[in-house]
Amino acid sequence: MGILTHDVILKSILNKEIIIDPFDESIVRENGVDLRVGYEYAQYAFSNQIVDPCEIESSSGLFKIVEAKDSRIPIPPNSFVLLTTLEKVKLPDNLVGFCNLRSTLARYGLSMSPTIIDVGFEGNITIEIINTSGNYIVLRPGMRFLHVILATAEGKYSYKGTYLKQKGVTIPKGMKGEC
Repeated sequence: MGILTHDVILKSILNKEIIIDPFDESIVRENGVDLRVGYEYAQYAFSNQIVDPCEIESSSGLFKIVEAKDSRIPIPPNSFVLLTTLEKVKLPDNLVGFCNLRSTLARYGLSMSPTIIDVGFEGNITIEIINTSGNYIVLRPGMRFLHVILATAEGKYSYKGTYLKQKGVTIPKGMKGEC
């Protein structure tokens, strides 16, 4: 497994081996790509309730999807939101993406759970952003927030899961029957 650097990533995008749409060359970094915040997000529709994923068939009533008003996404203290990337991404069957929050945003008190973009994935990326601080932190659509390290994977396999070709922010699937 090798990590792709700027020149290899750019060549792969220009040759349409990796698809990032919309594409702006400035998002290609030294050892990955920085994806940008999209224009919608999801948050819990209520608080102080018990959420048992093993009893949920569909989480559609648990979350509300919000359009970013005034180009701002306020993340409440000690809370989280689901963000979508502005870009749709399509990886070939031999590349995997390792997602990290940009360290500057982490220094303000934001964090995220480890996330992998599977080989062959196609669609917008939905990421959980957690505000660990006691303050509201505002993100804006179009700002770079997610650093994706691209690495080669041995063998070929294509992602065929629930979240393939997701558009916009995607709430979690129900897990009833999996537990």
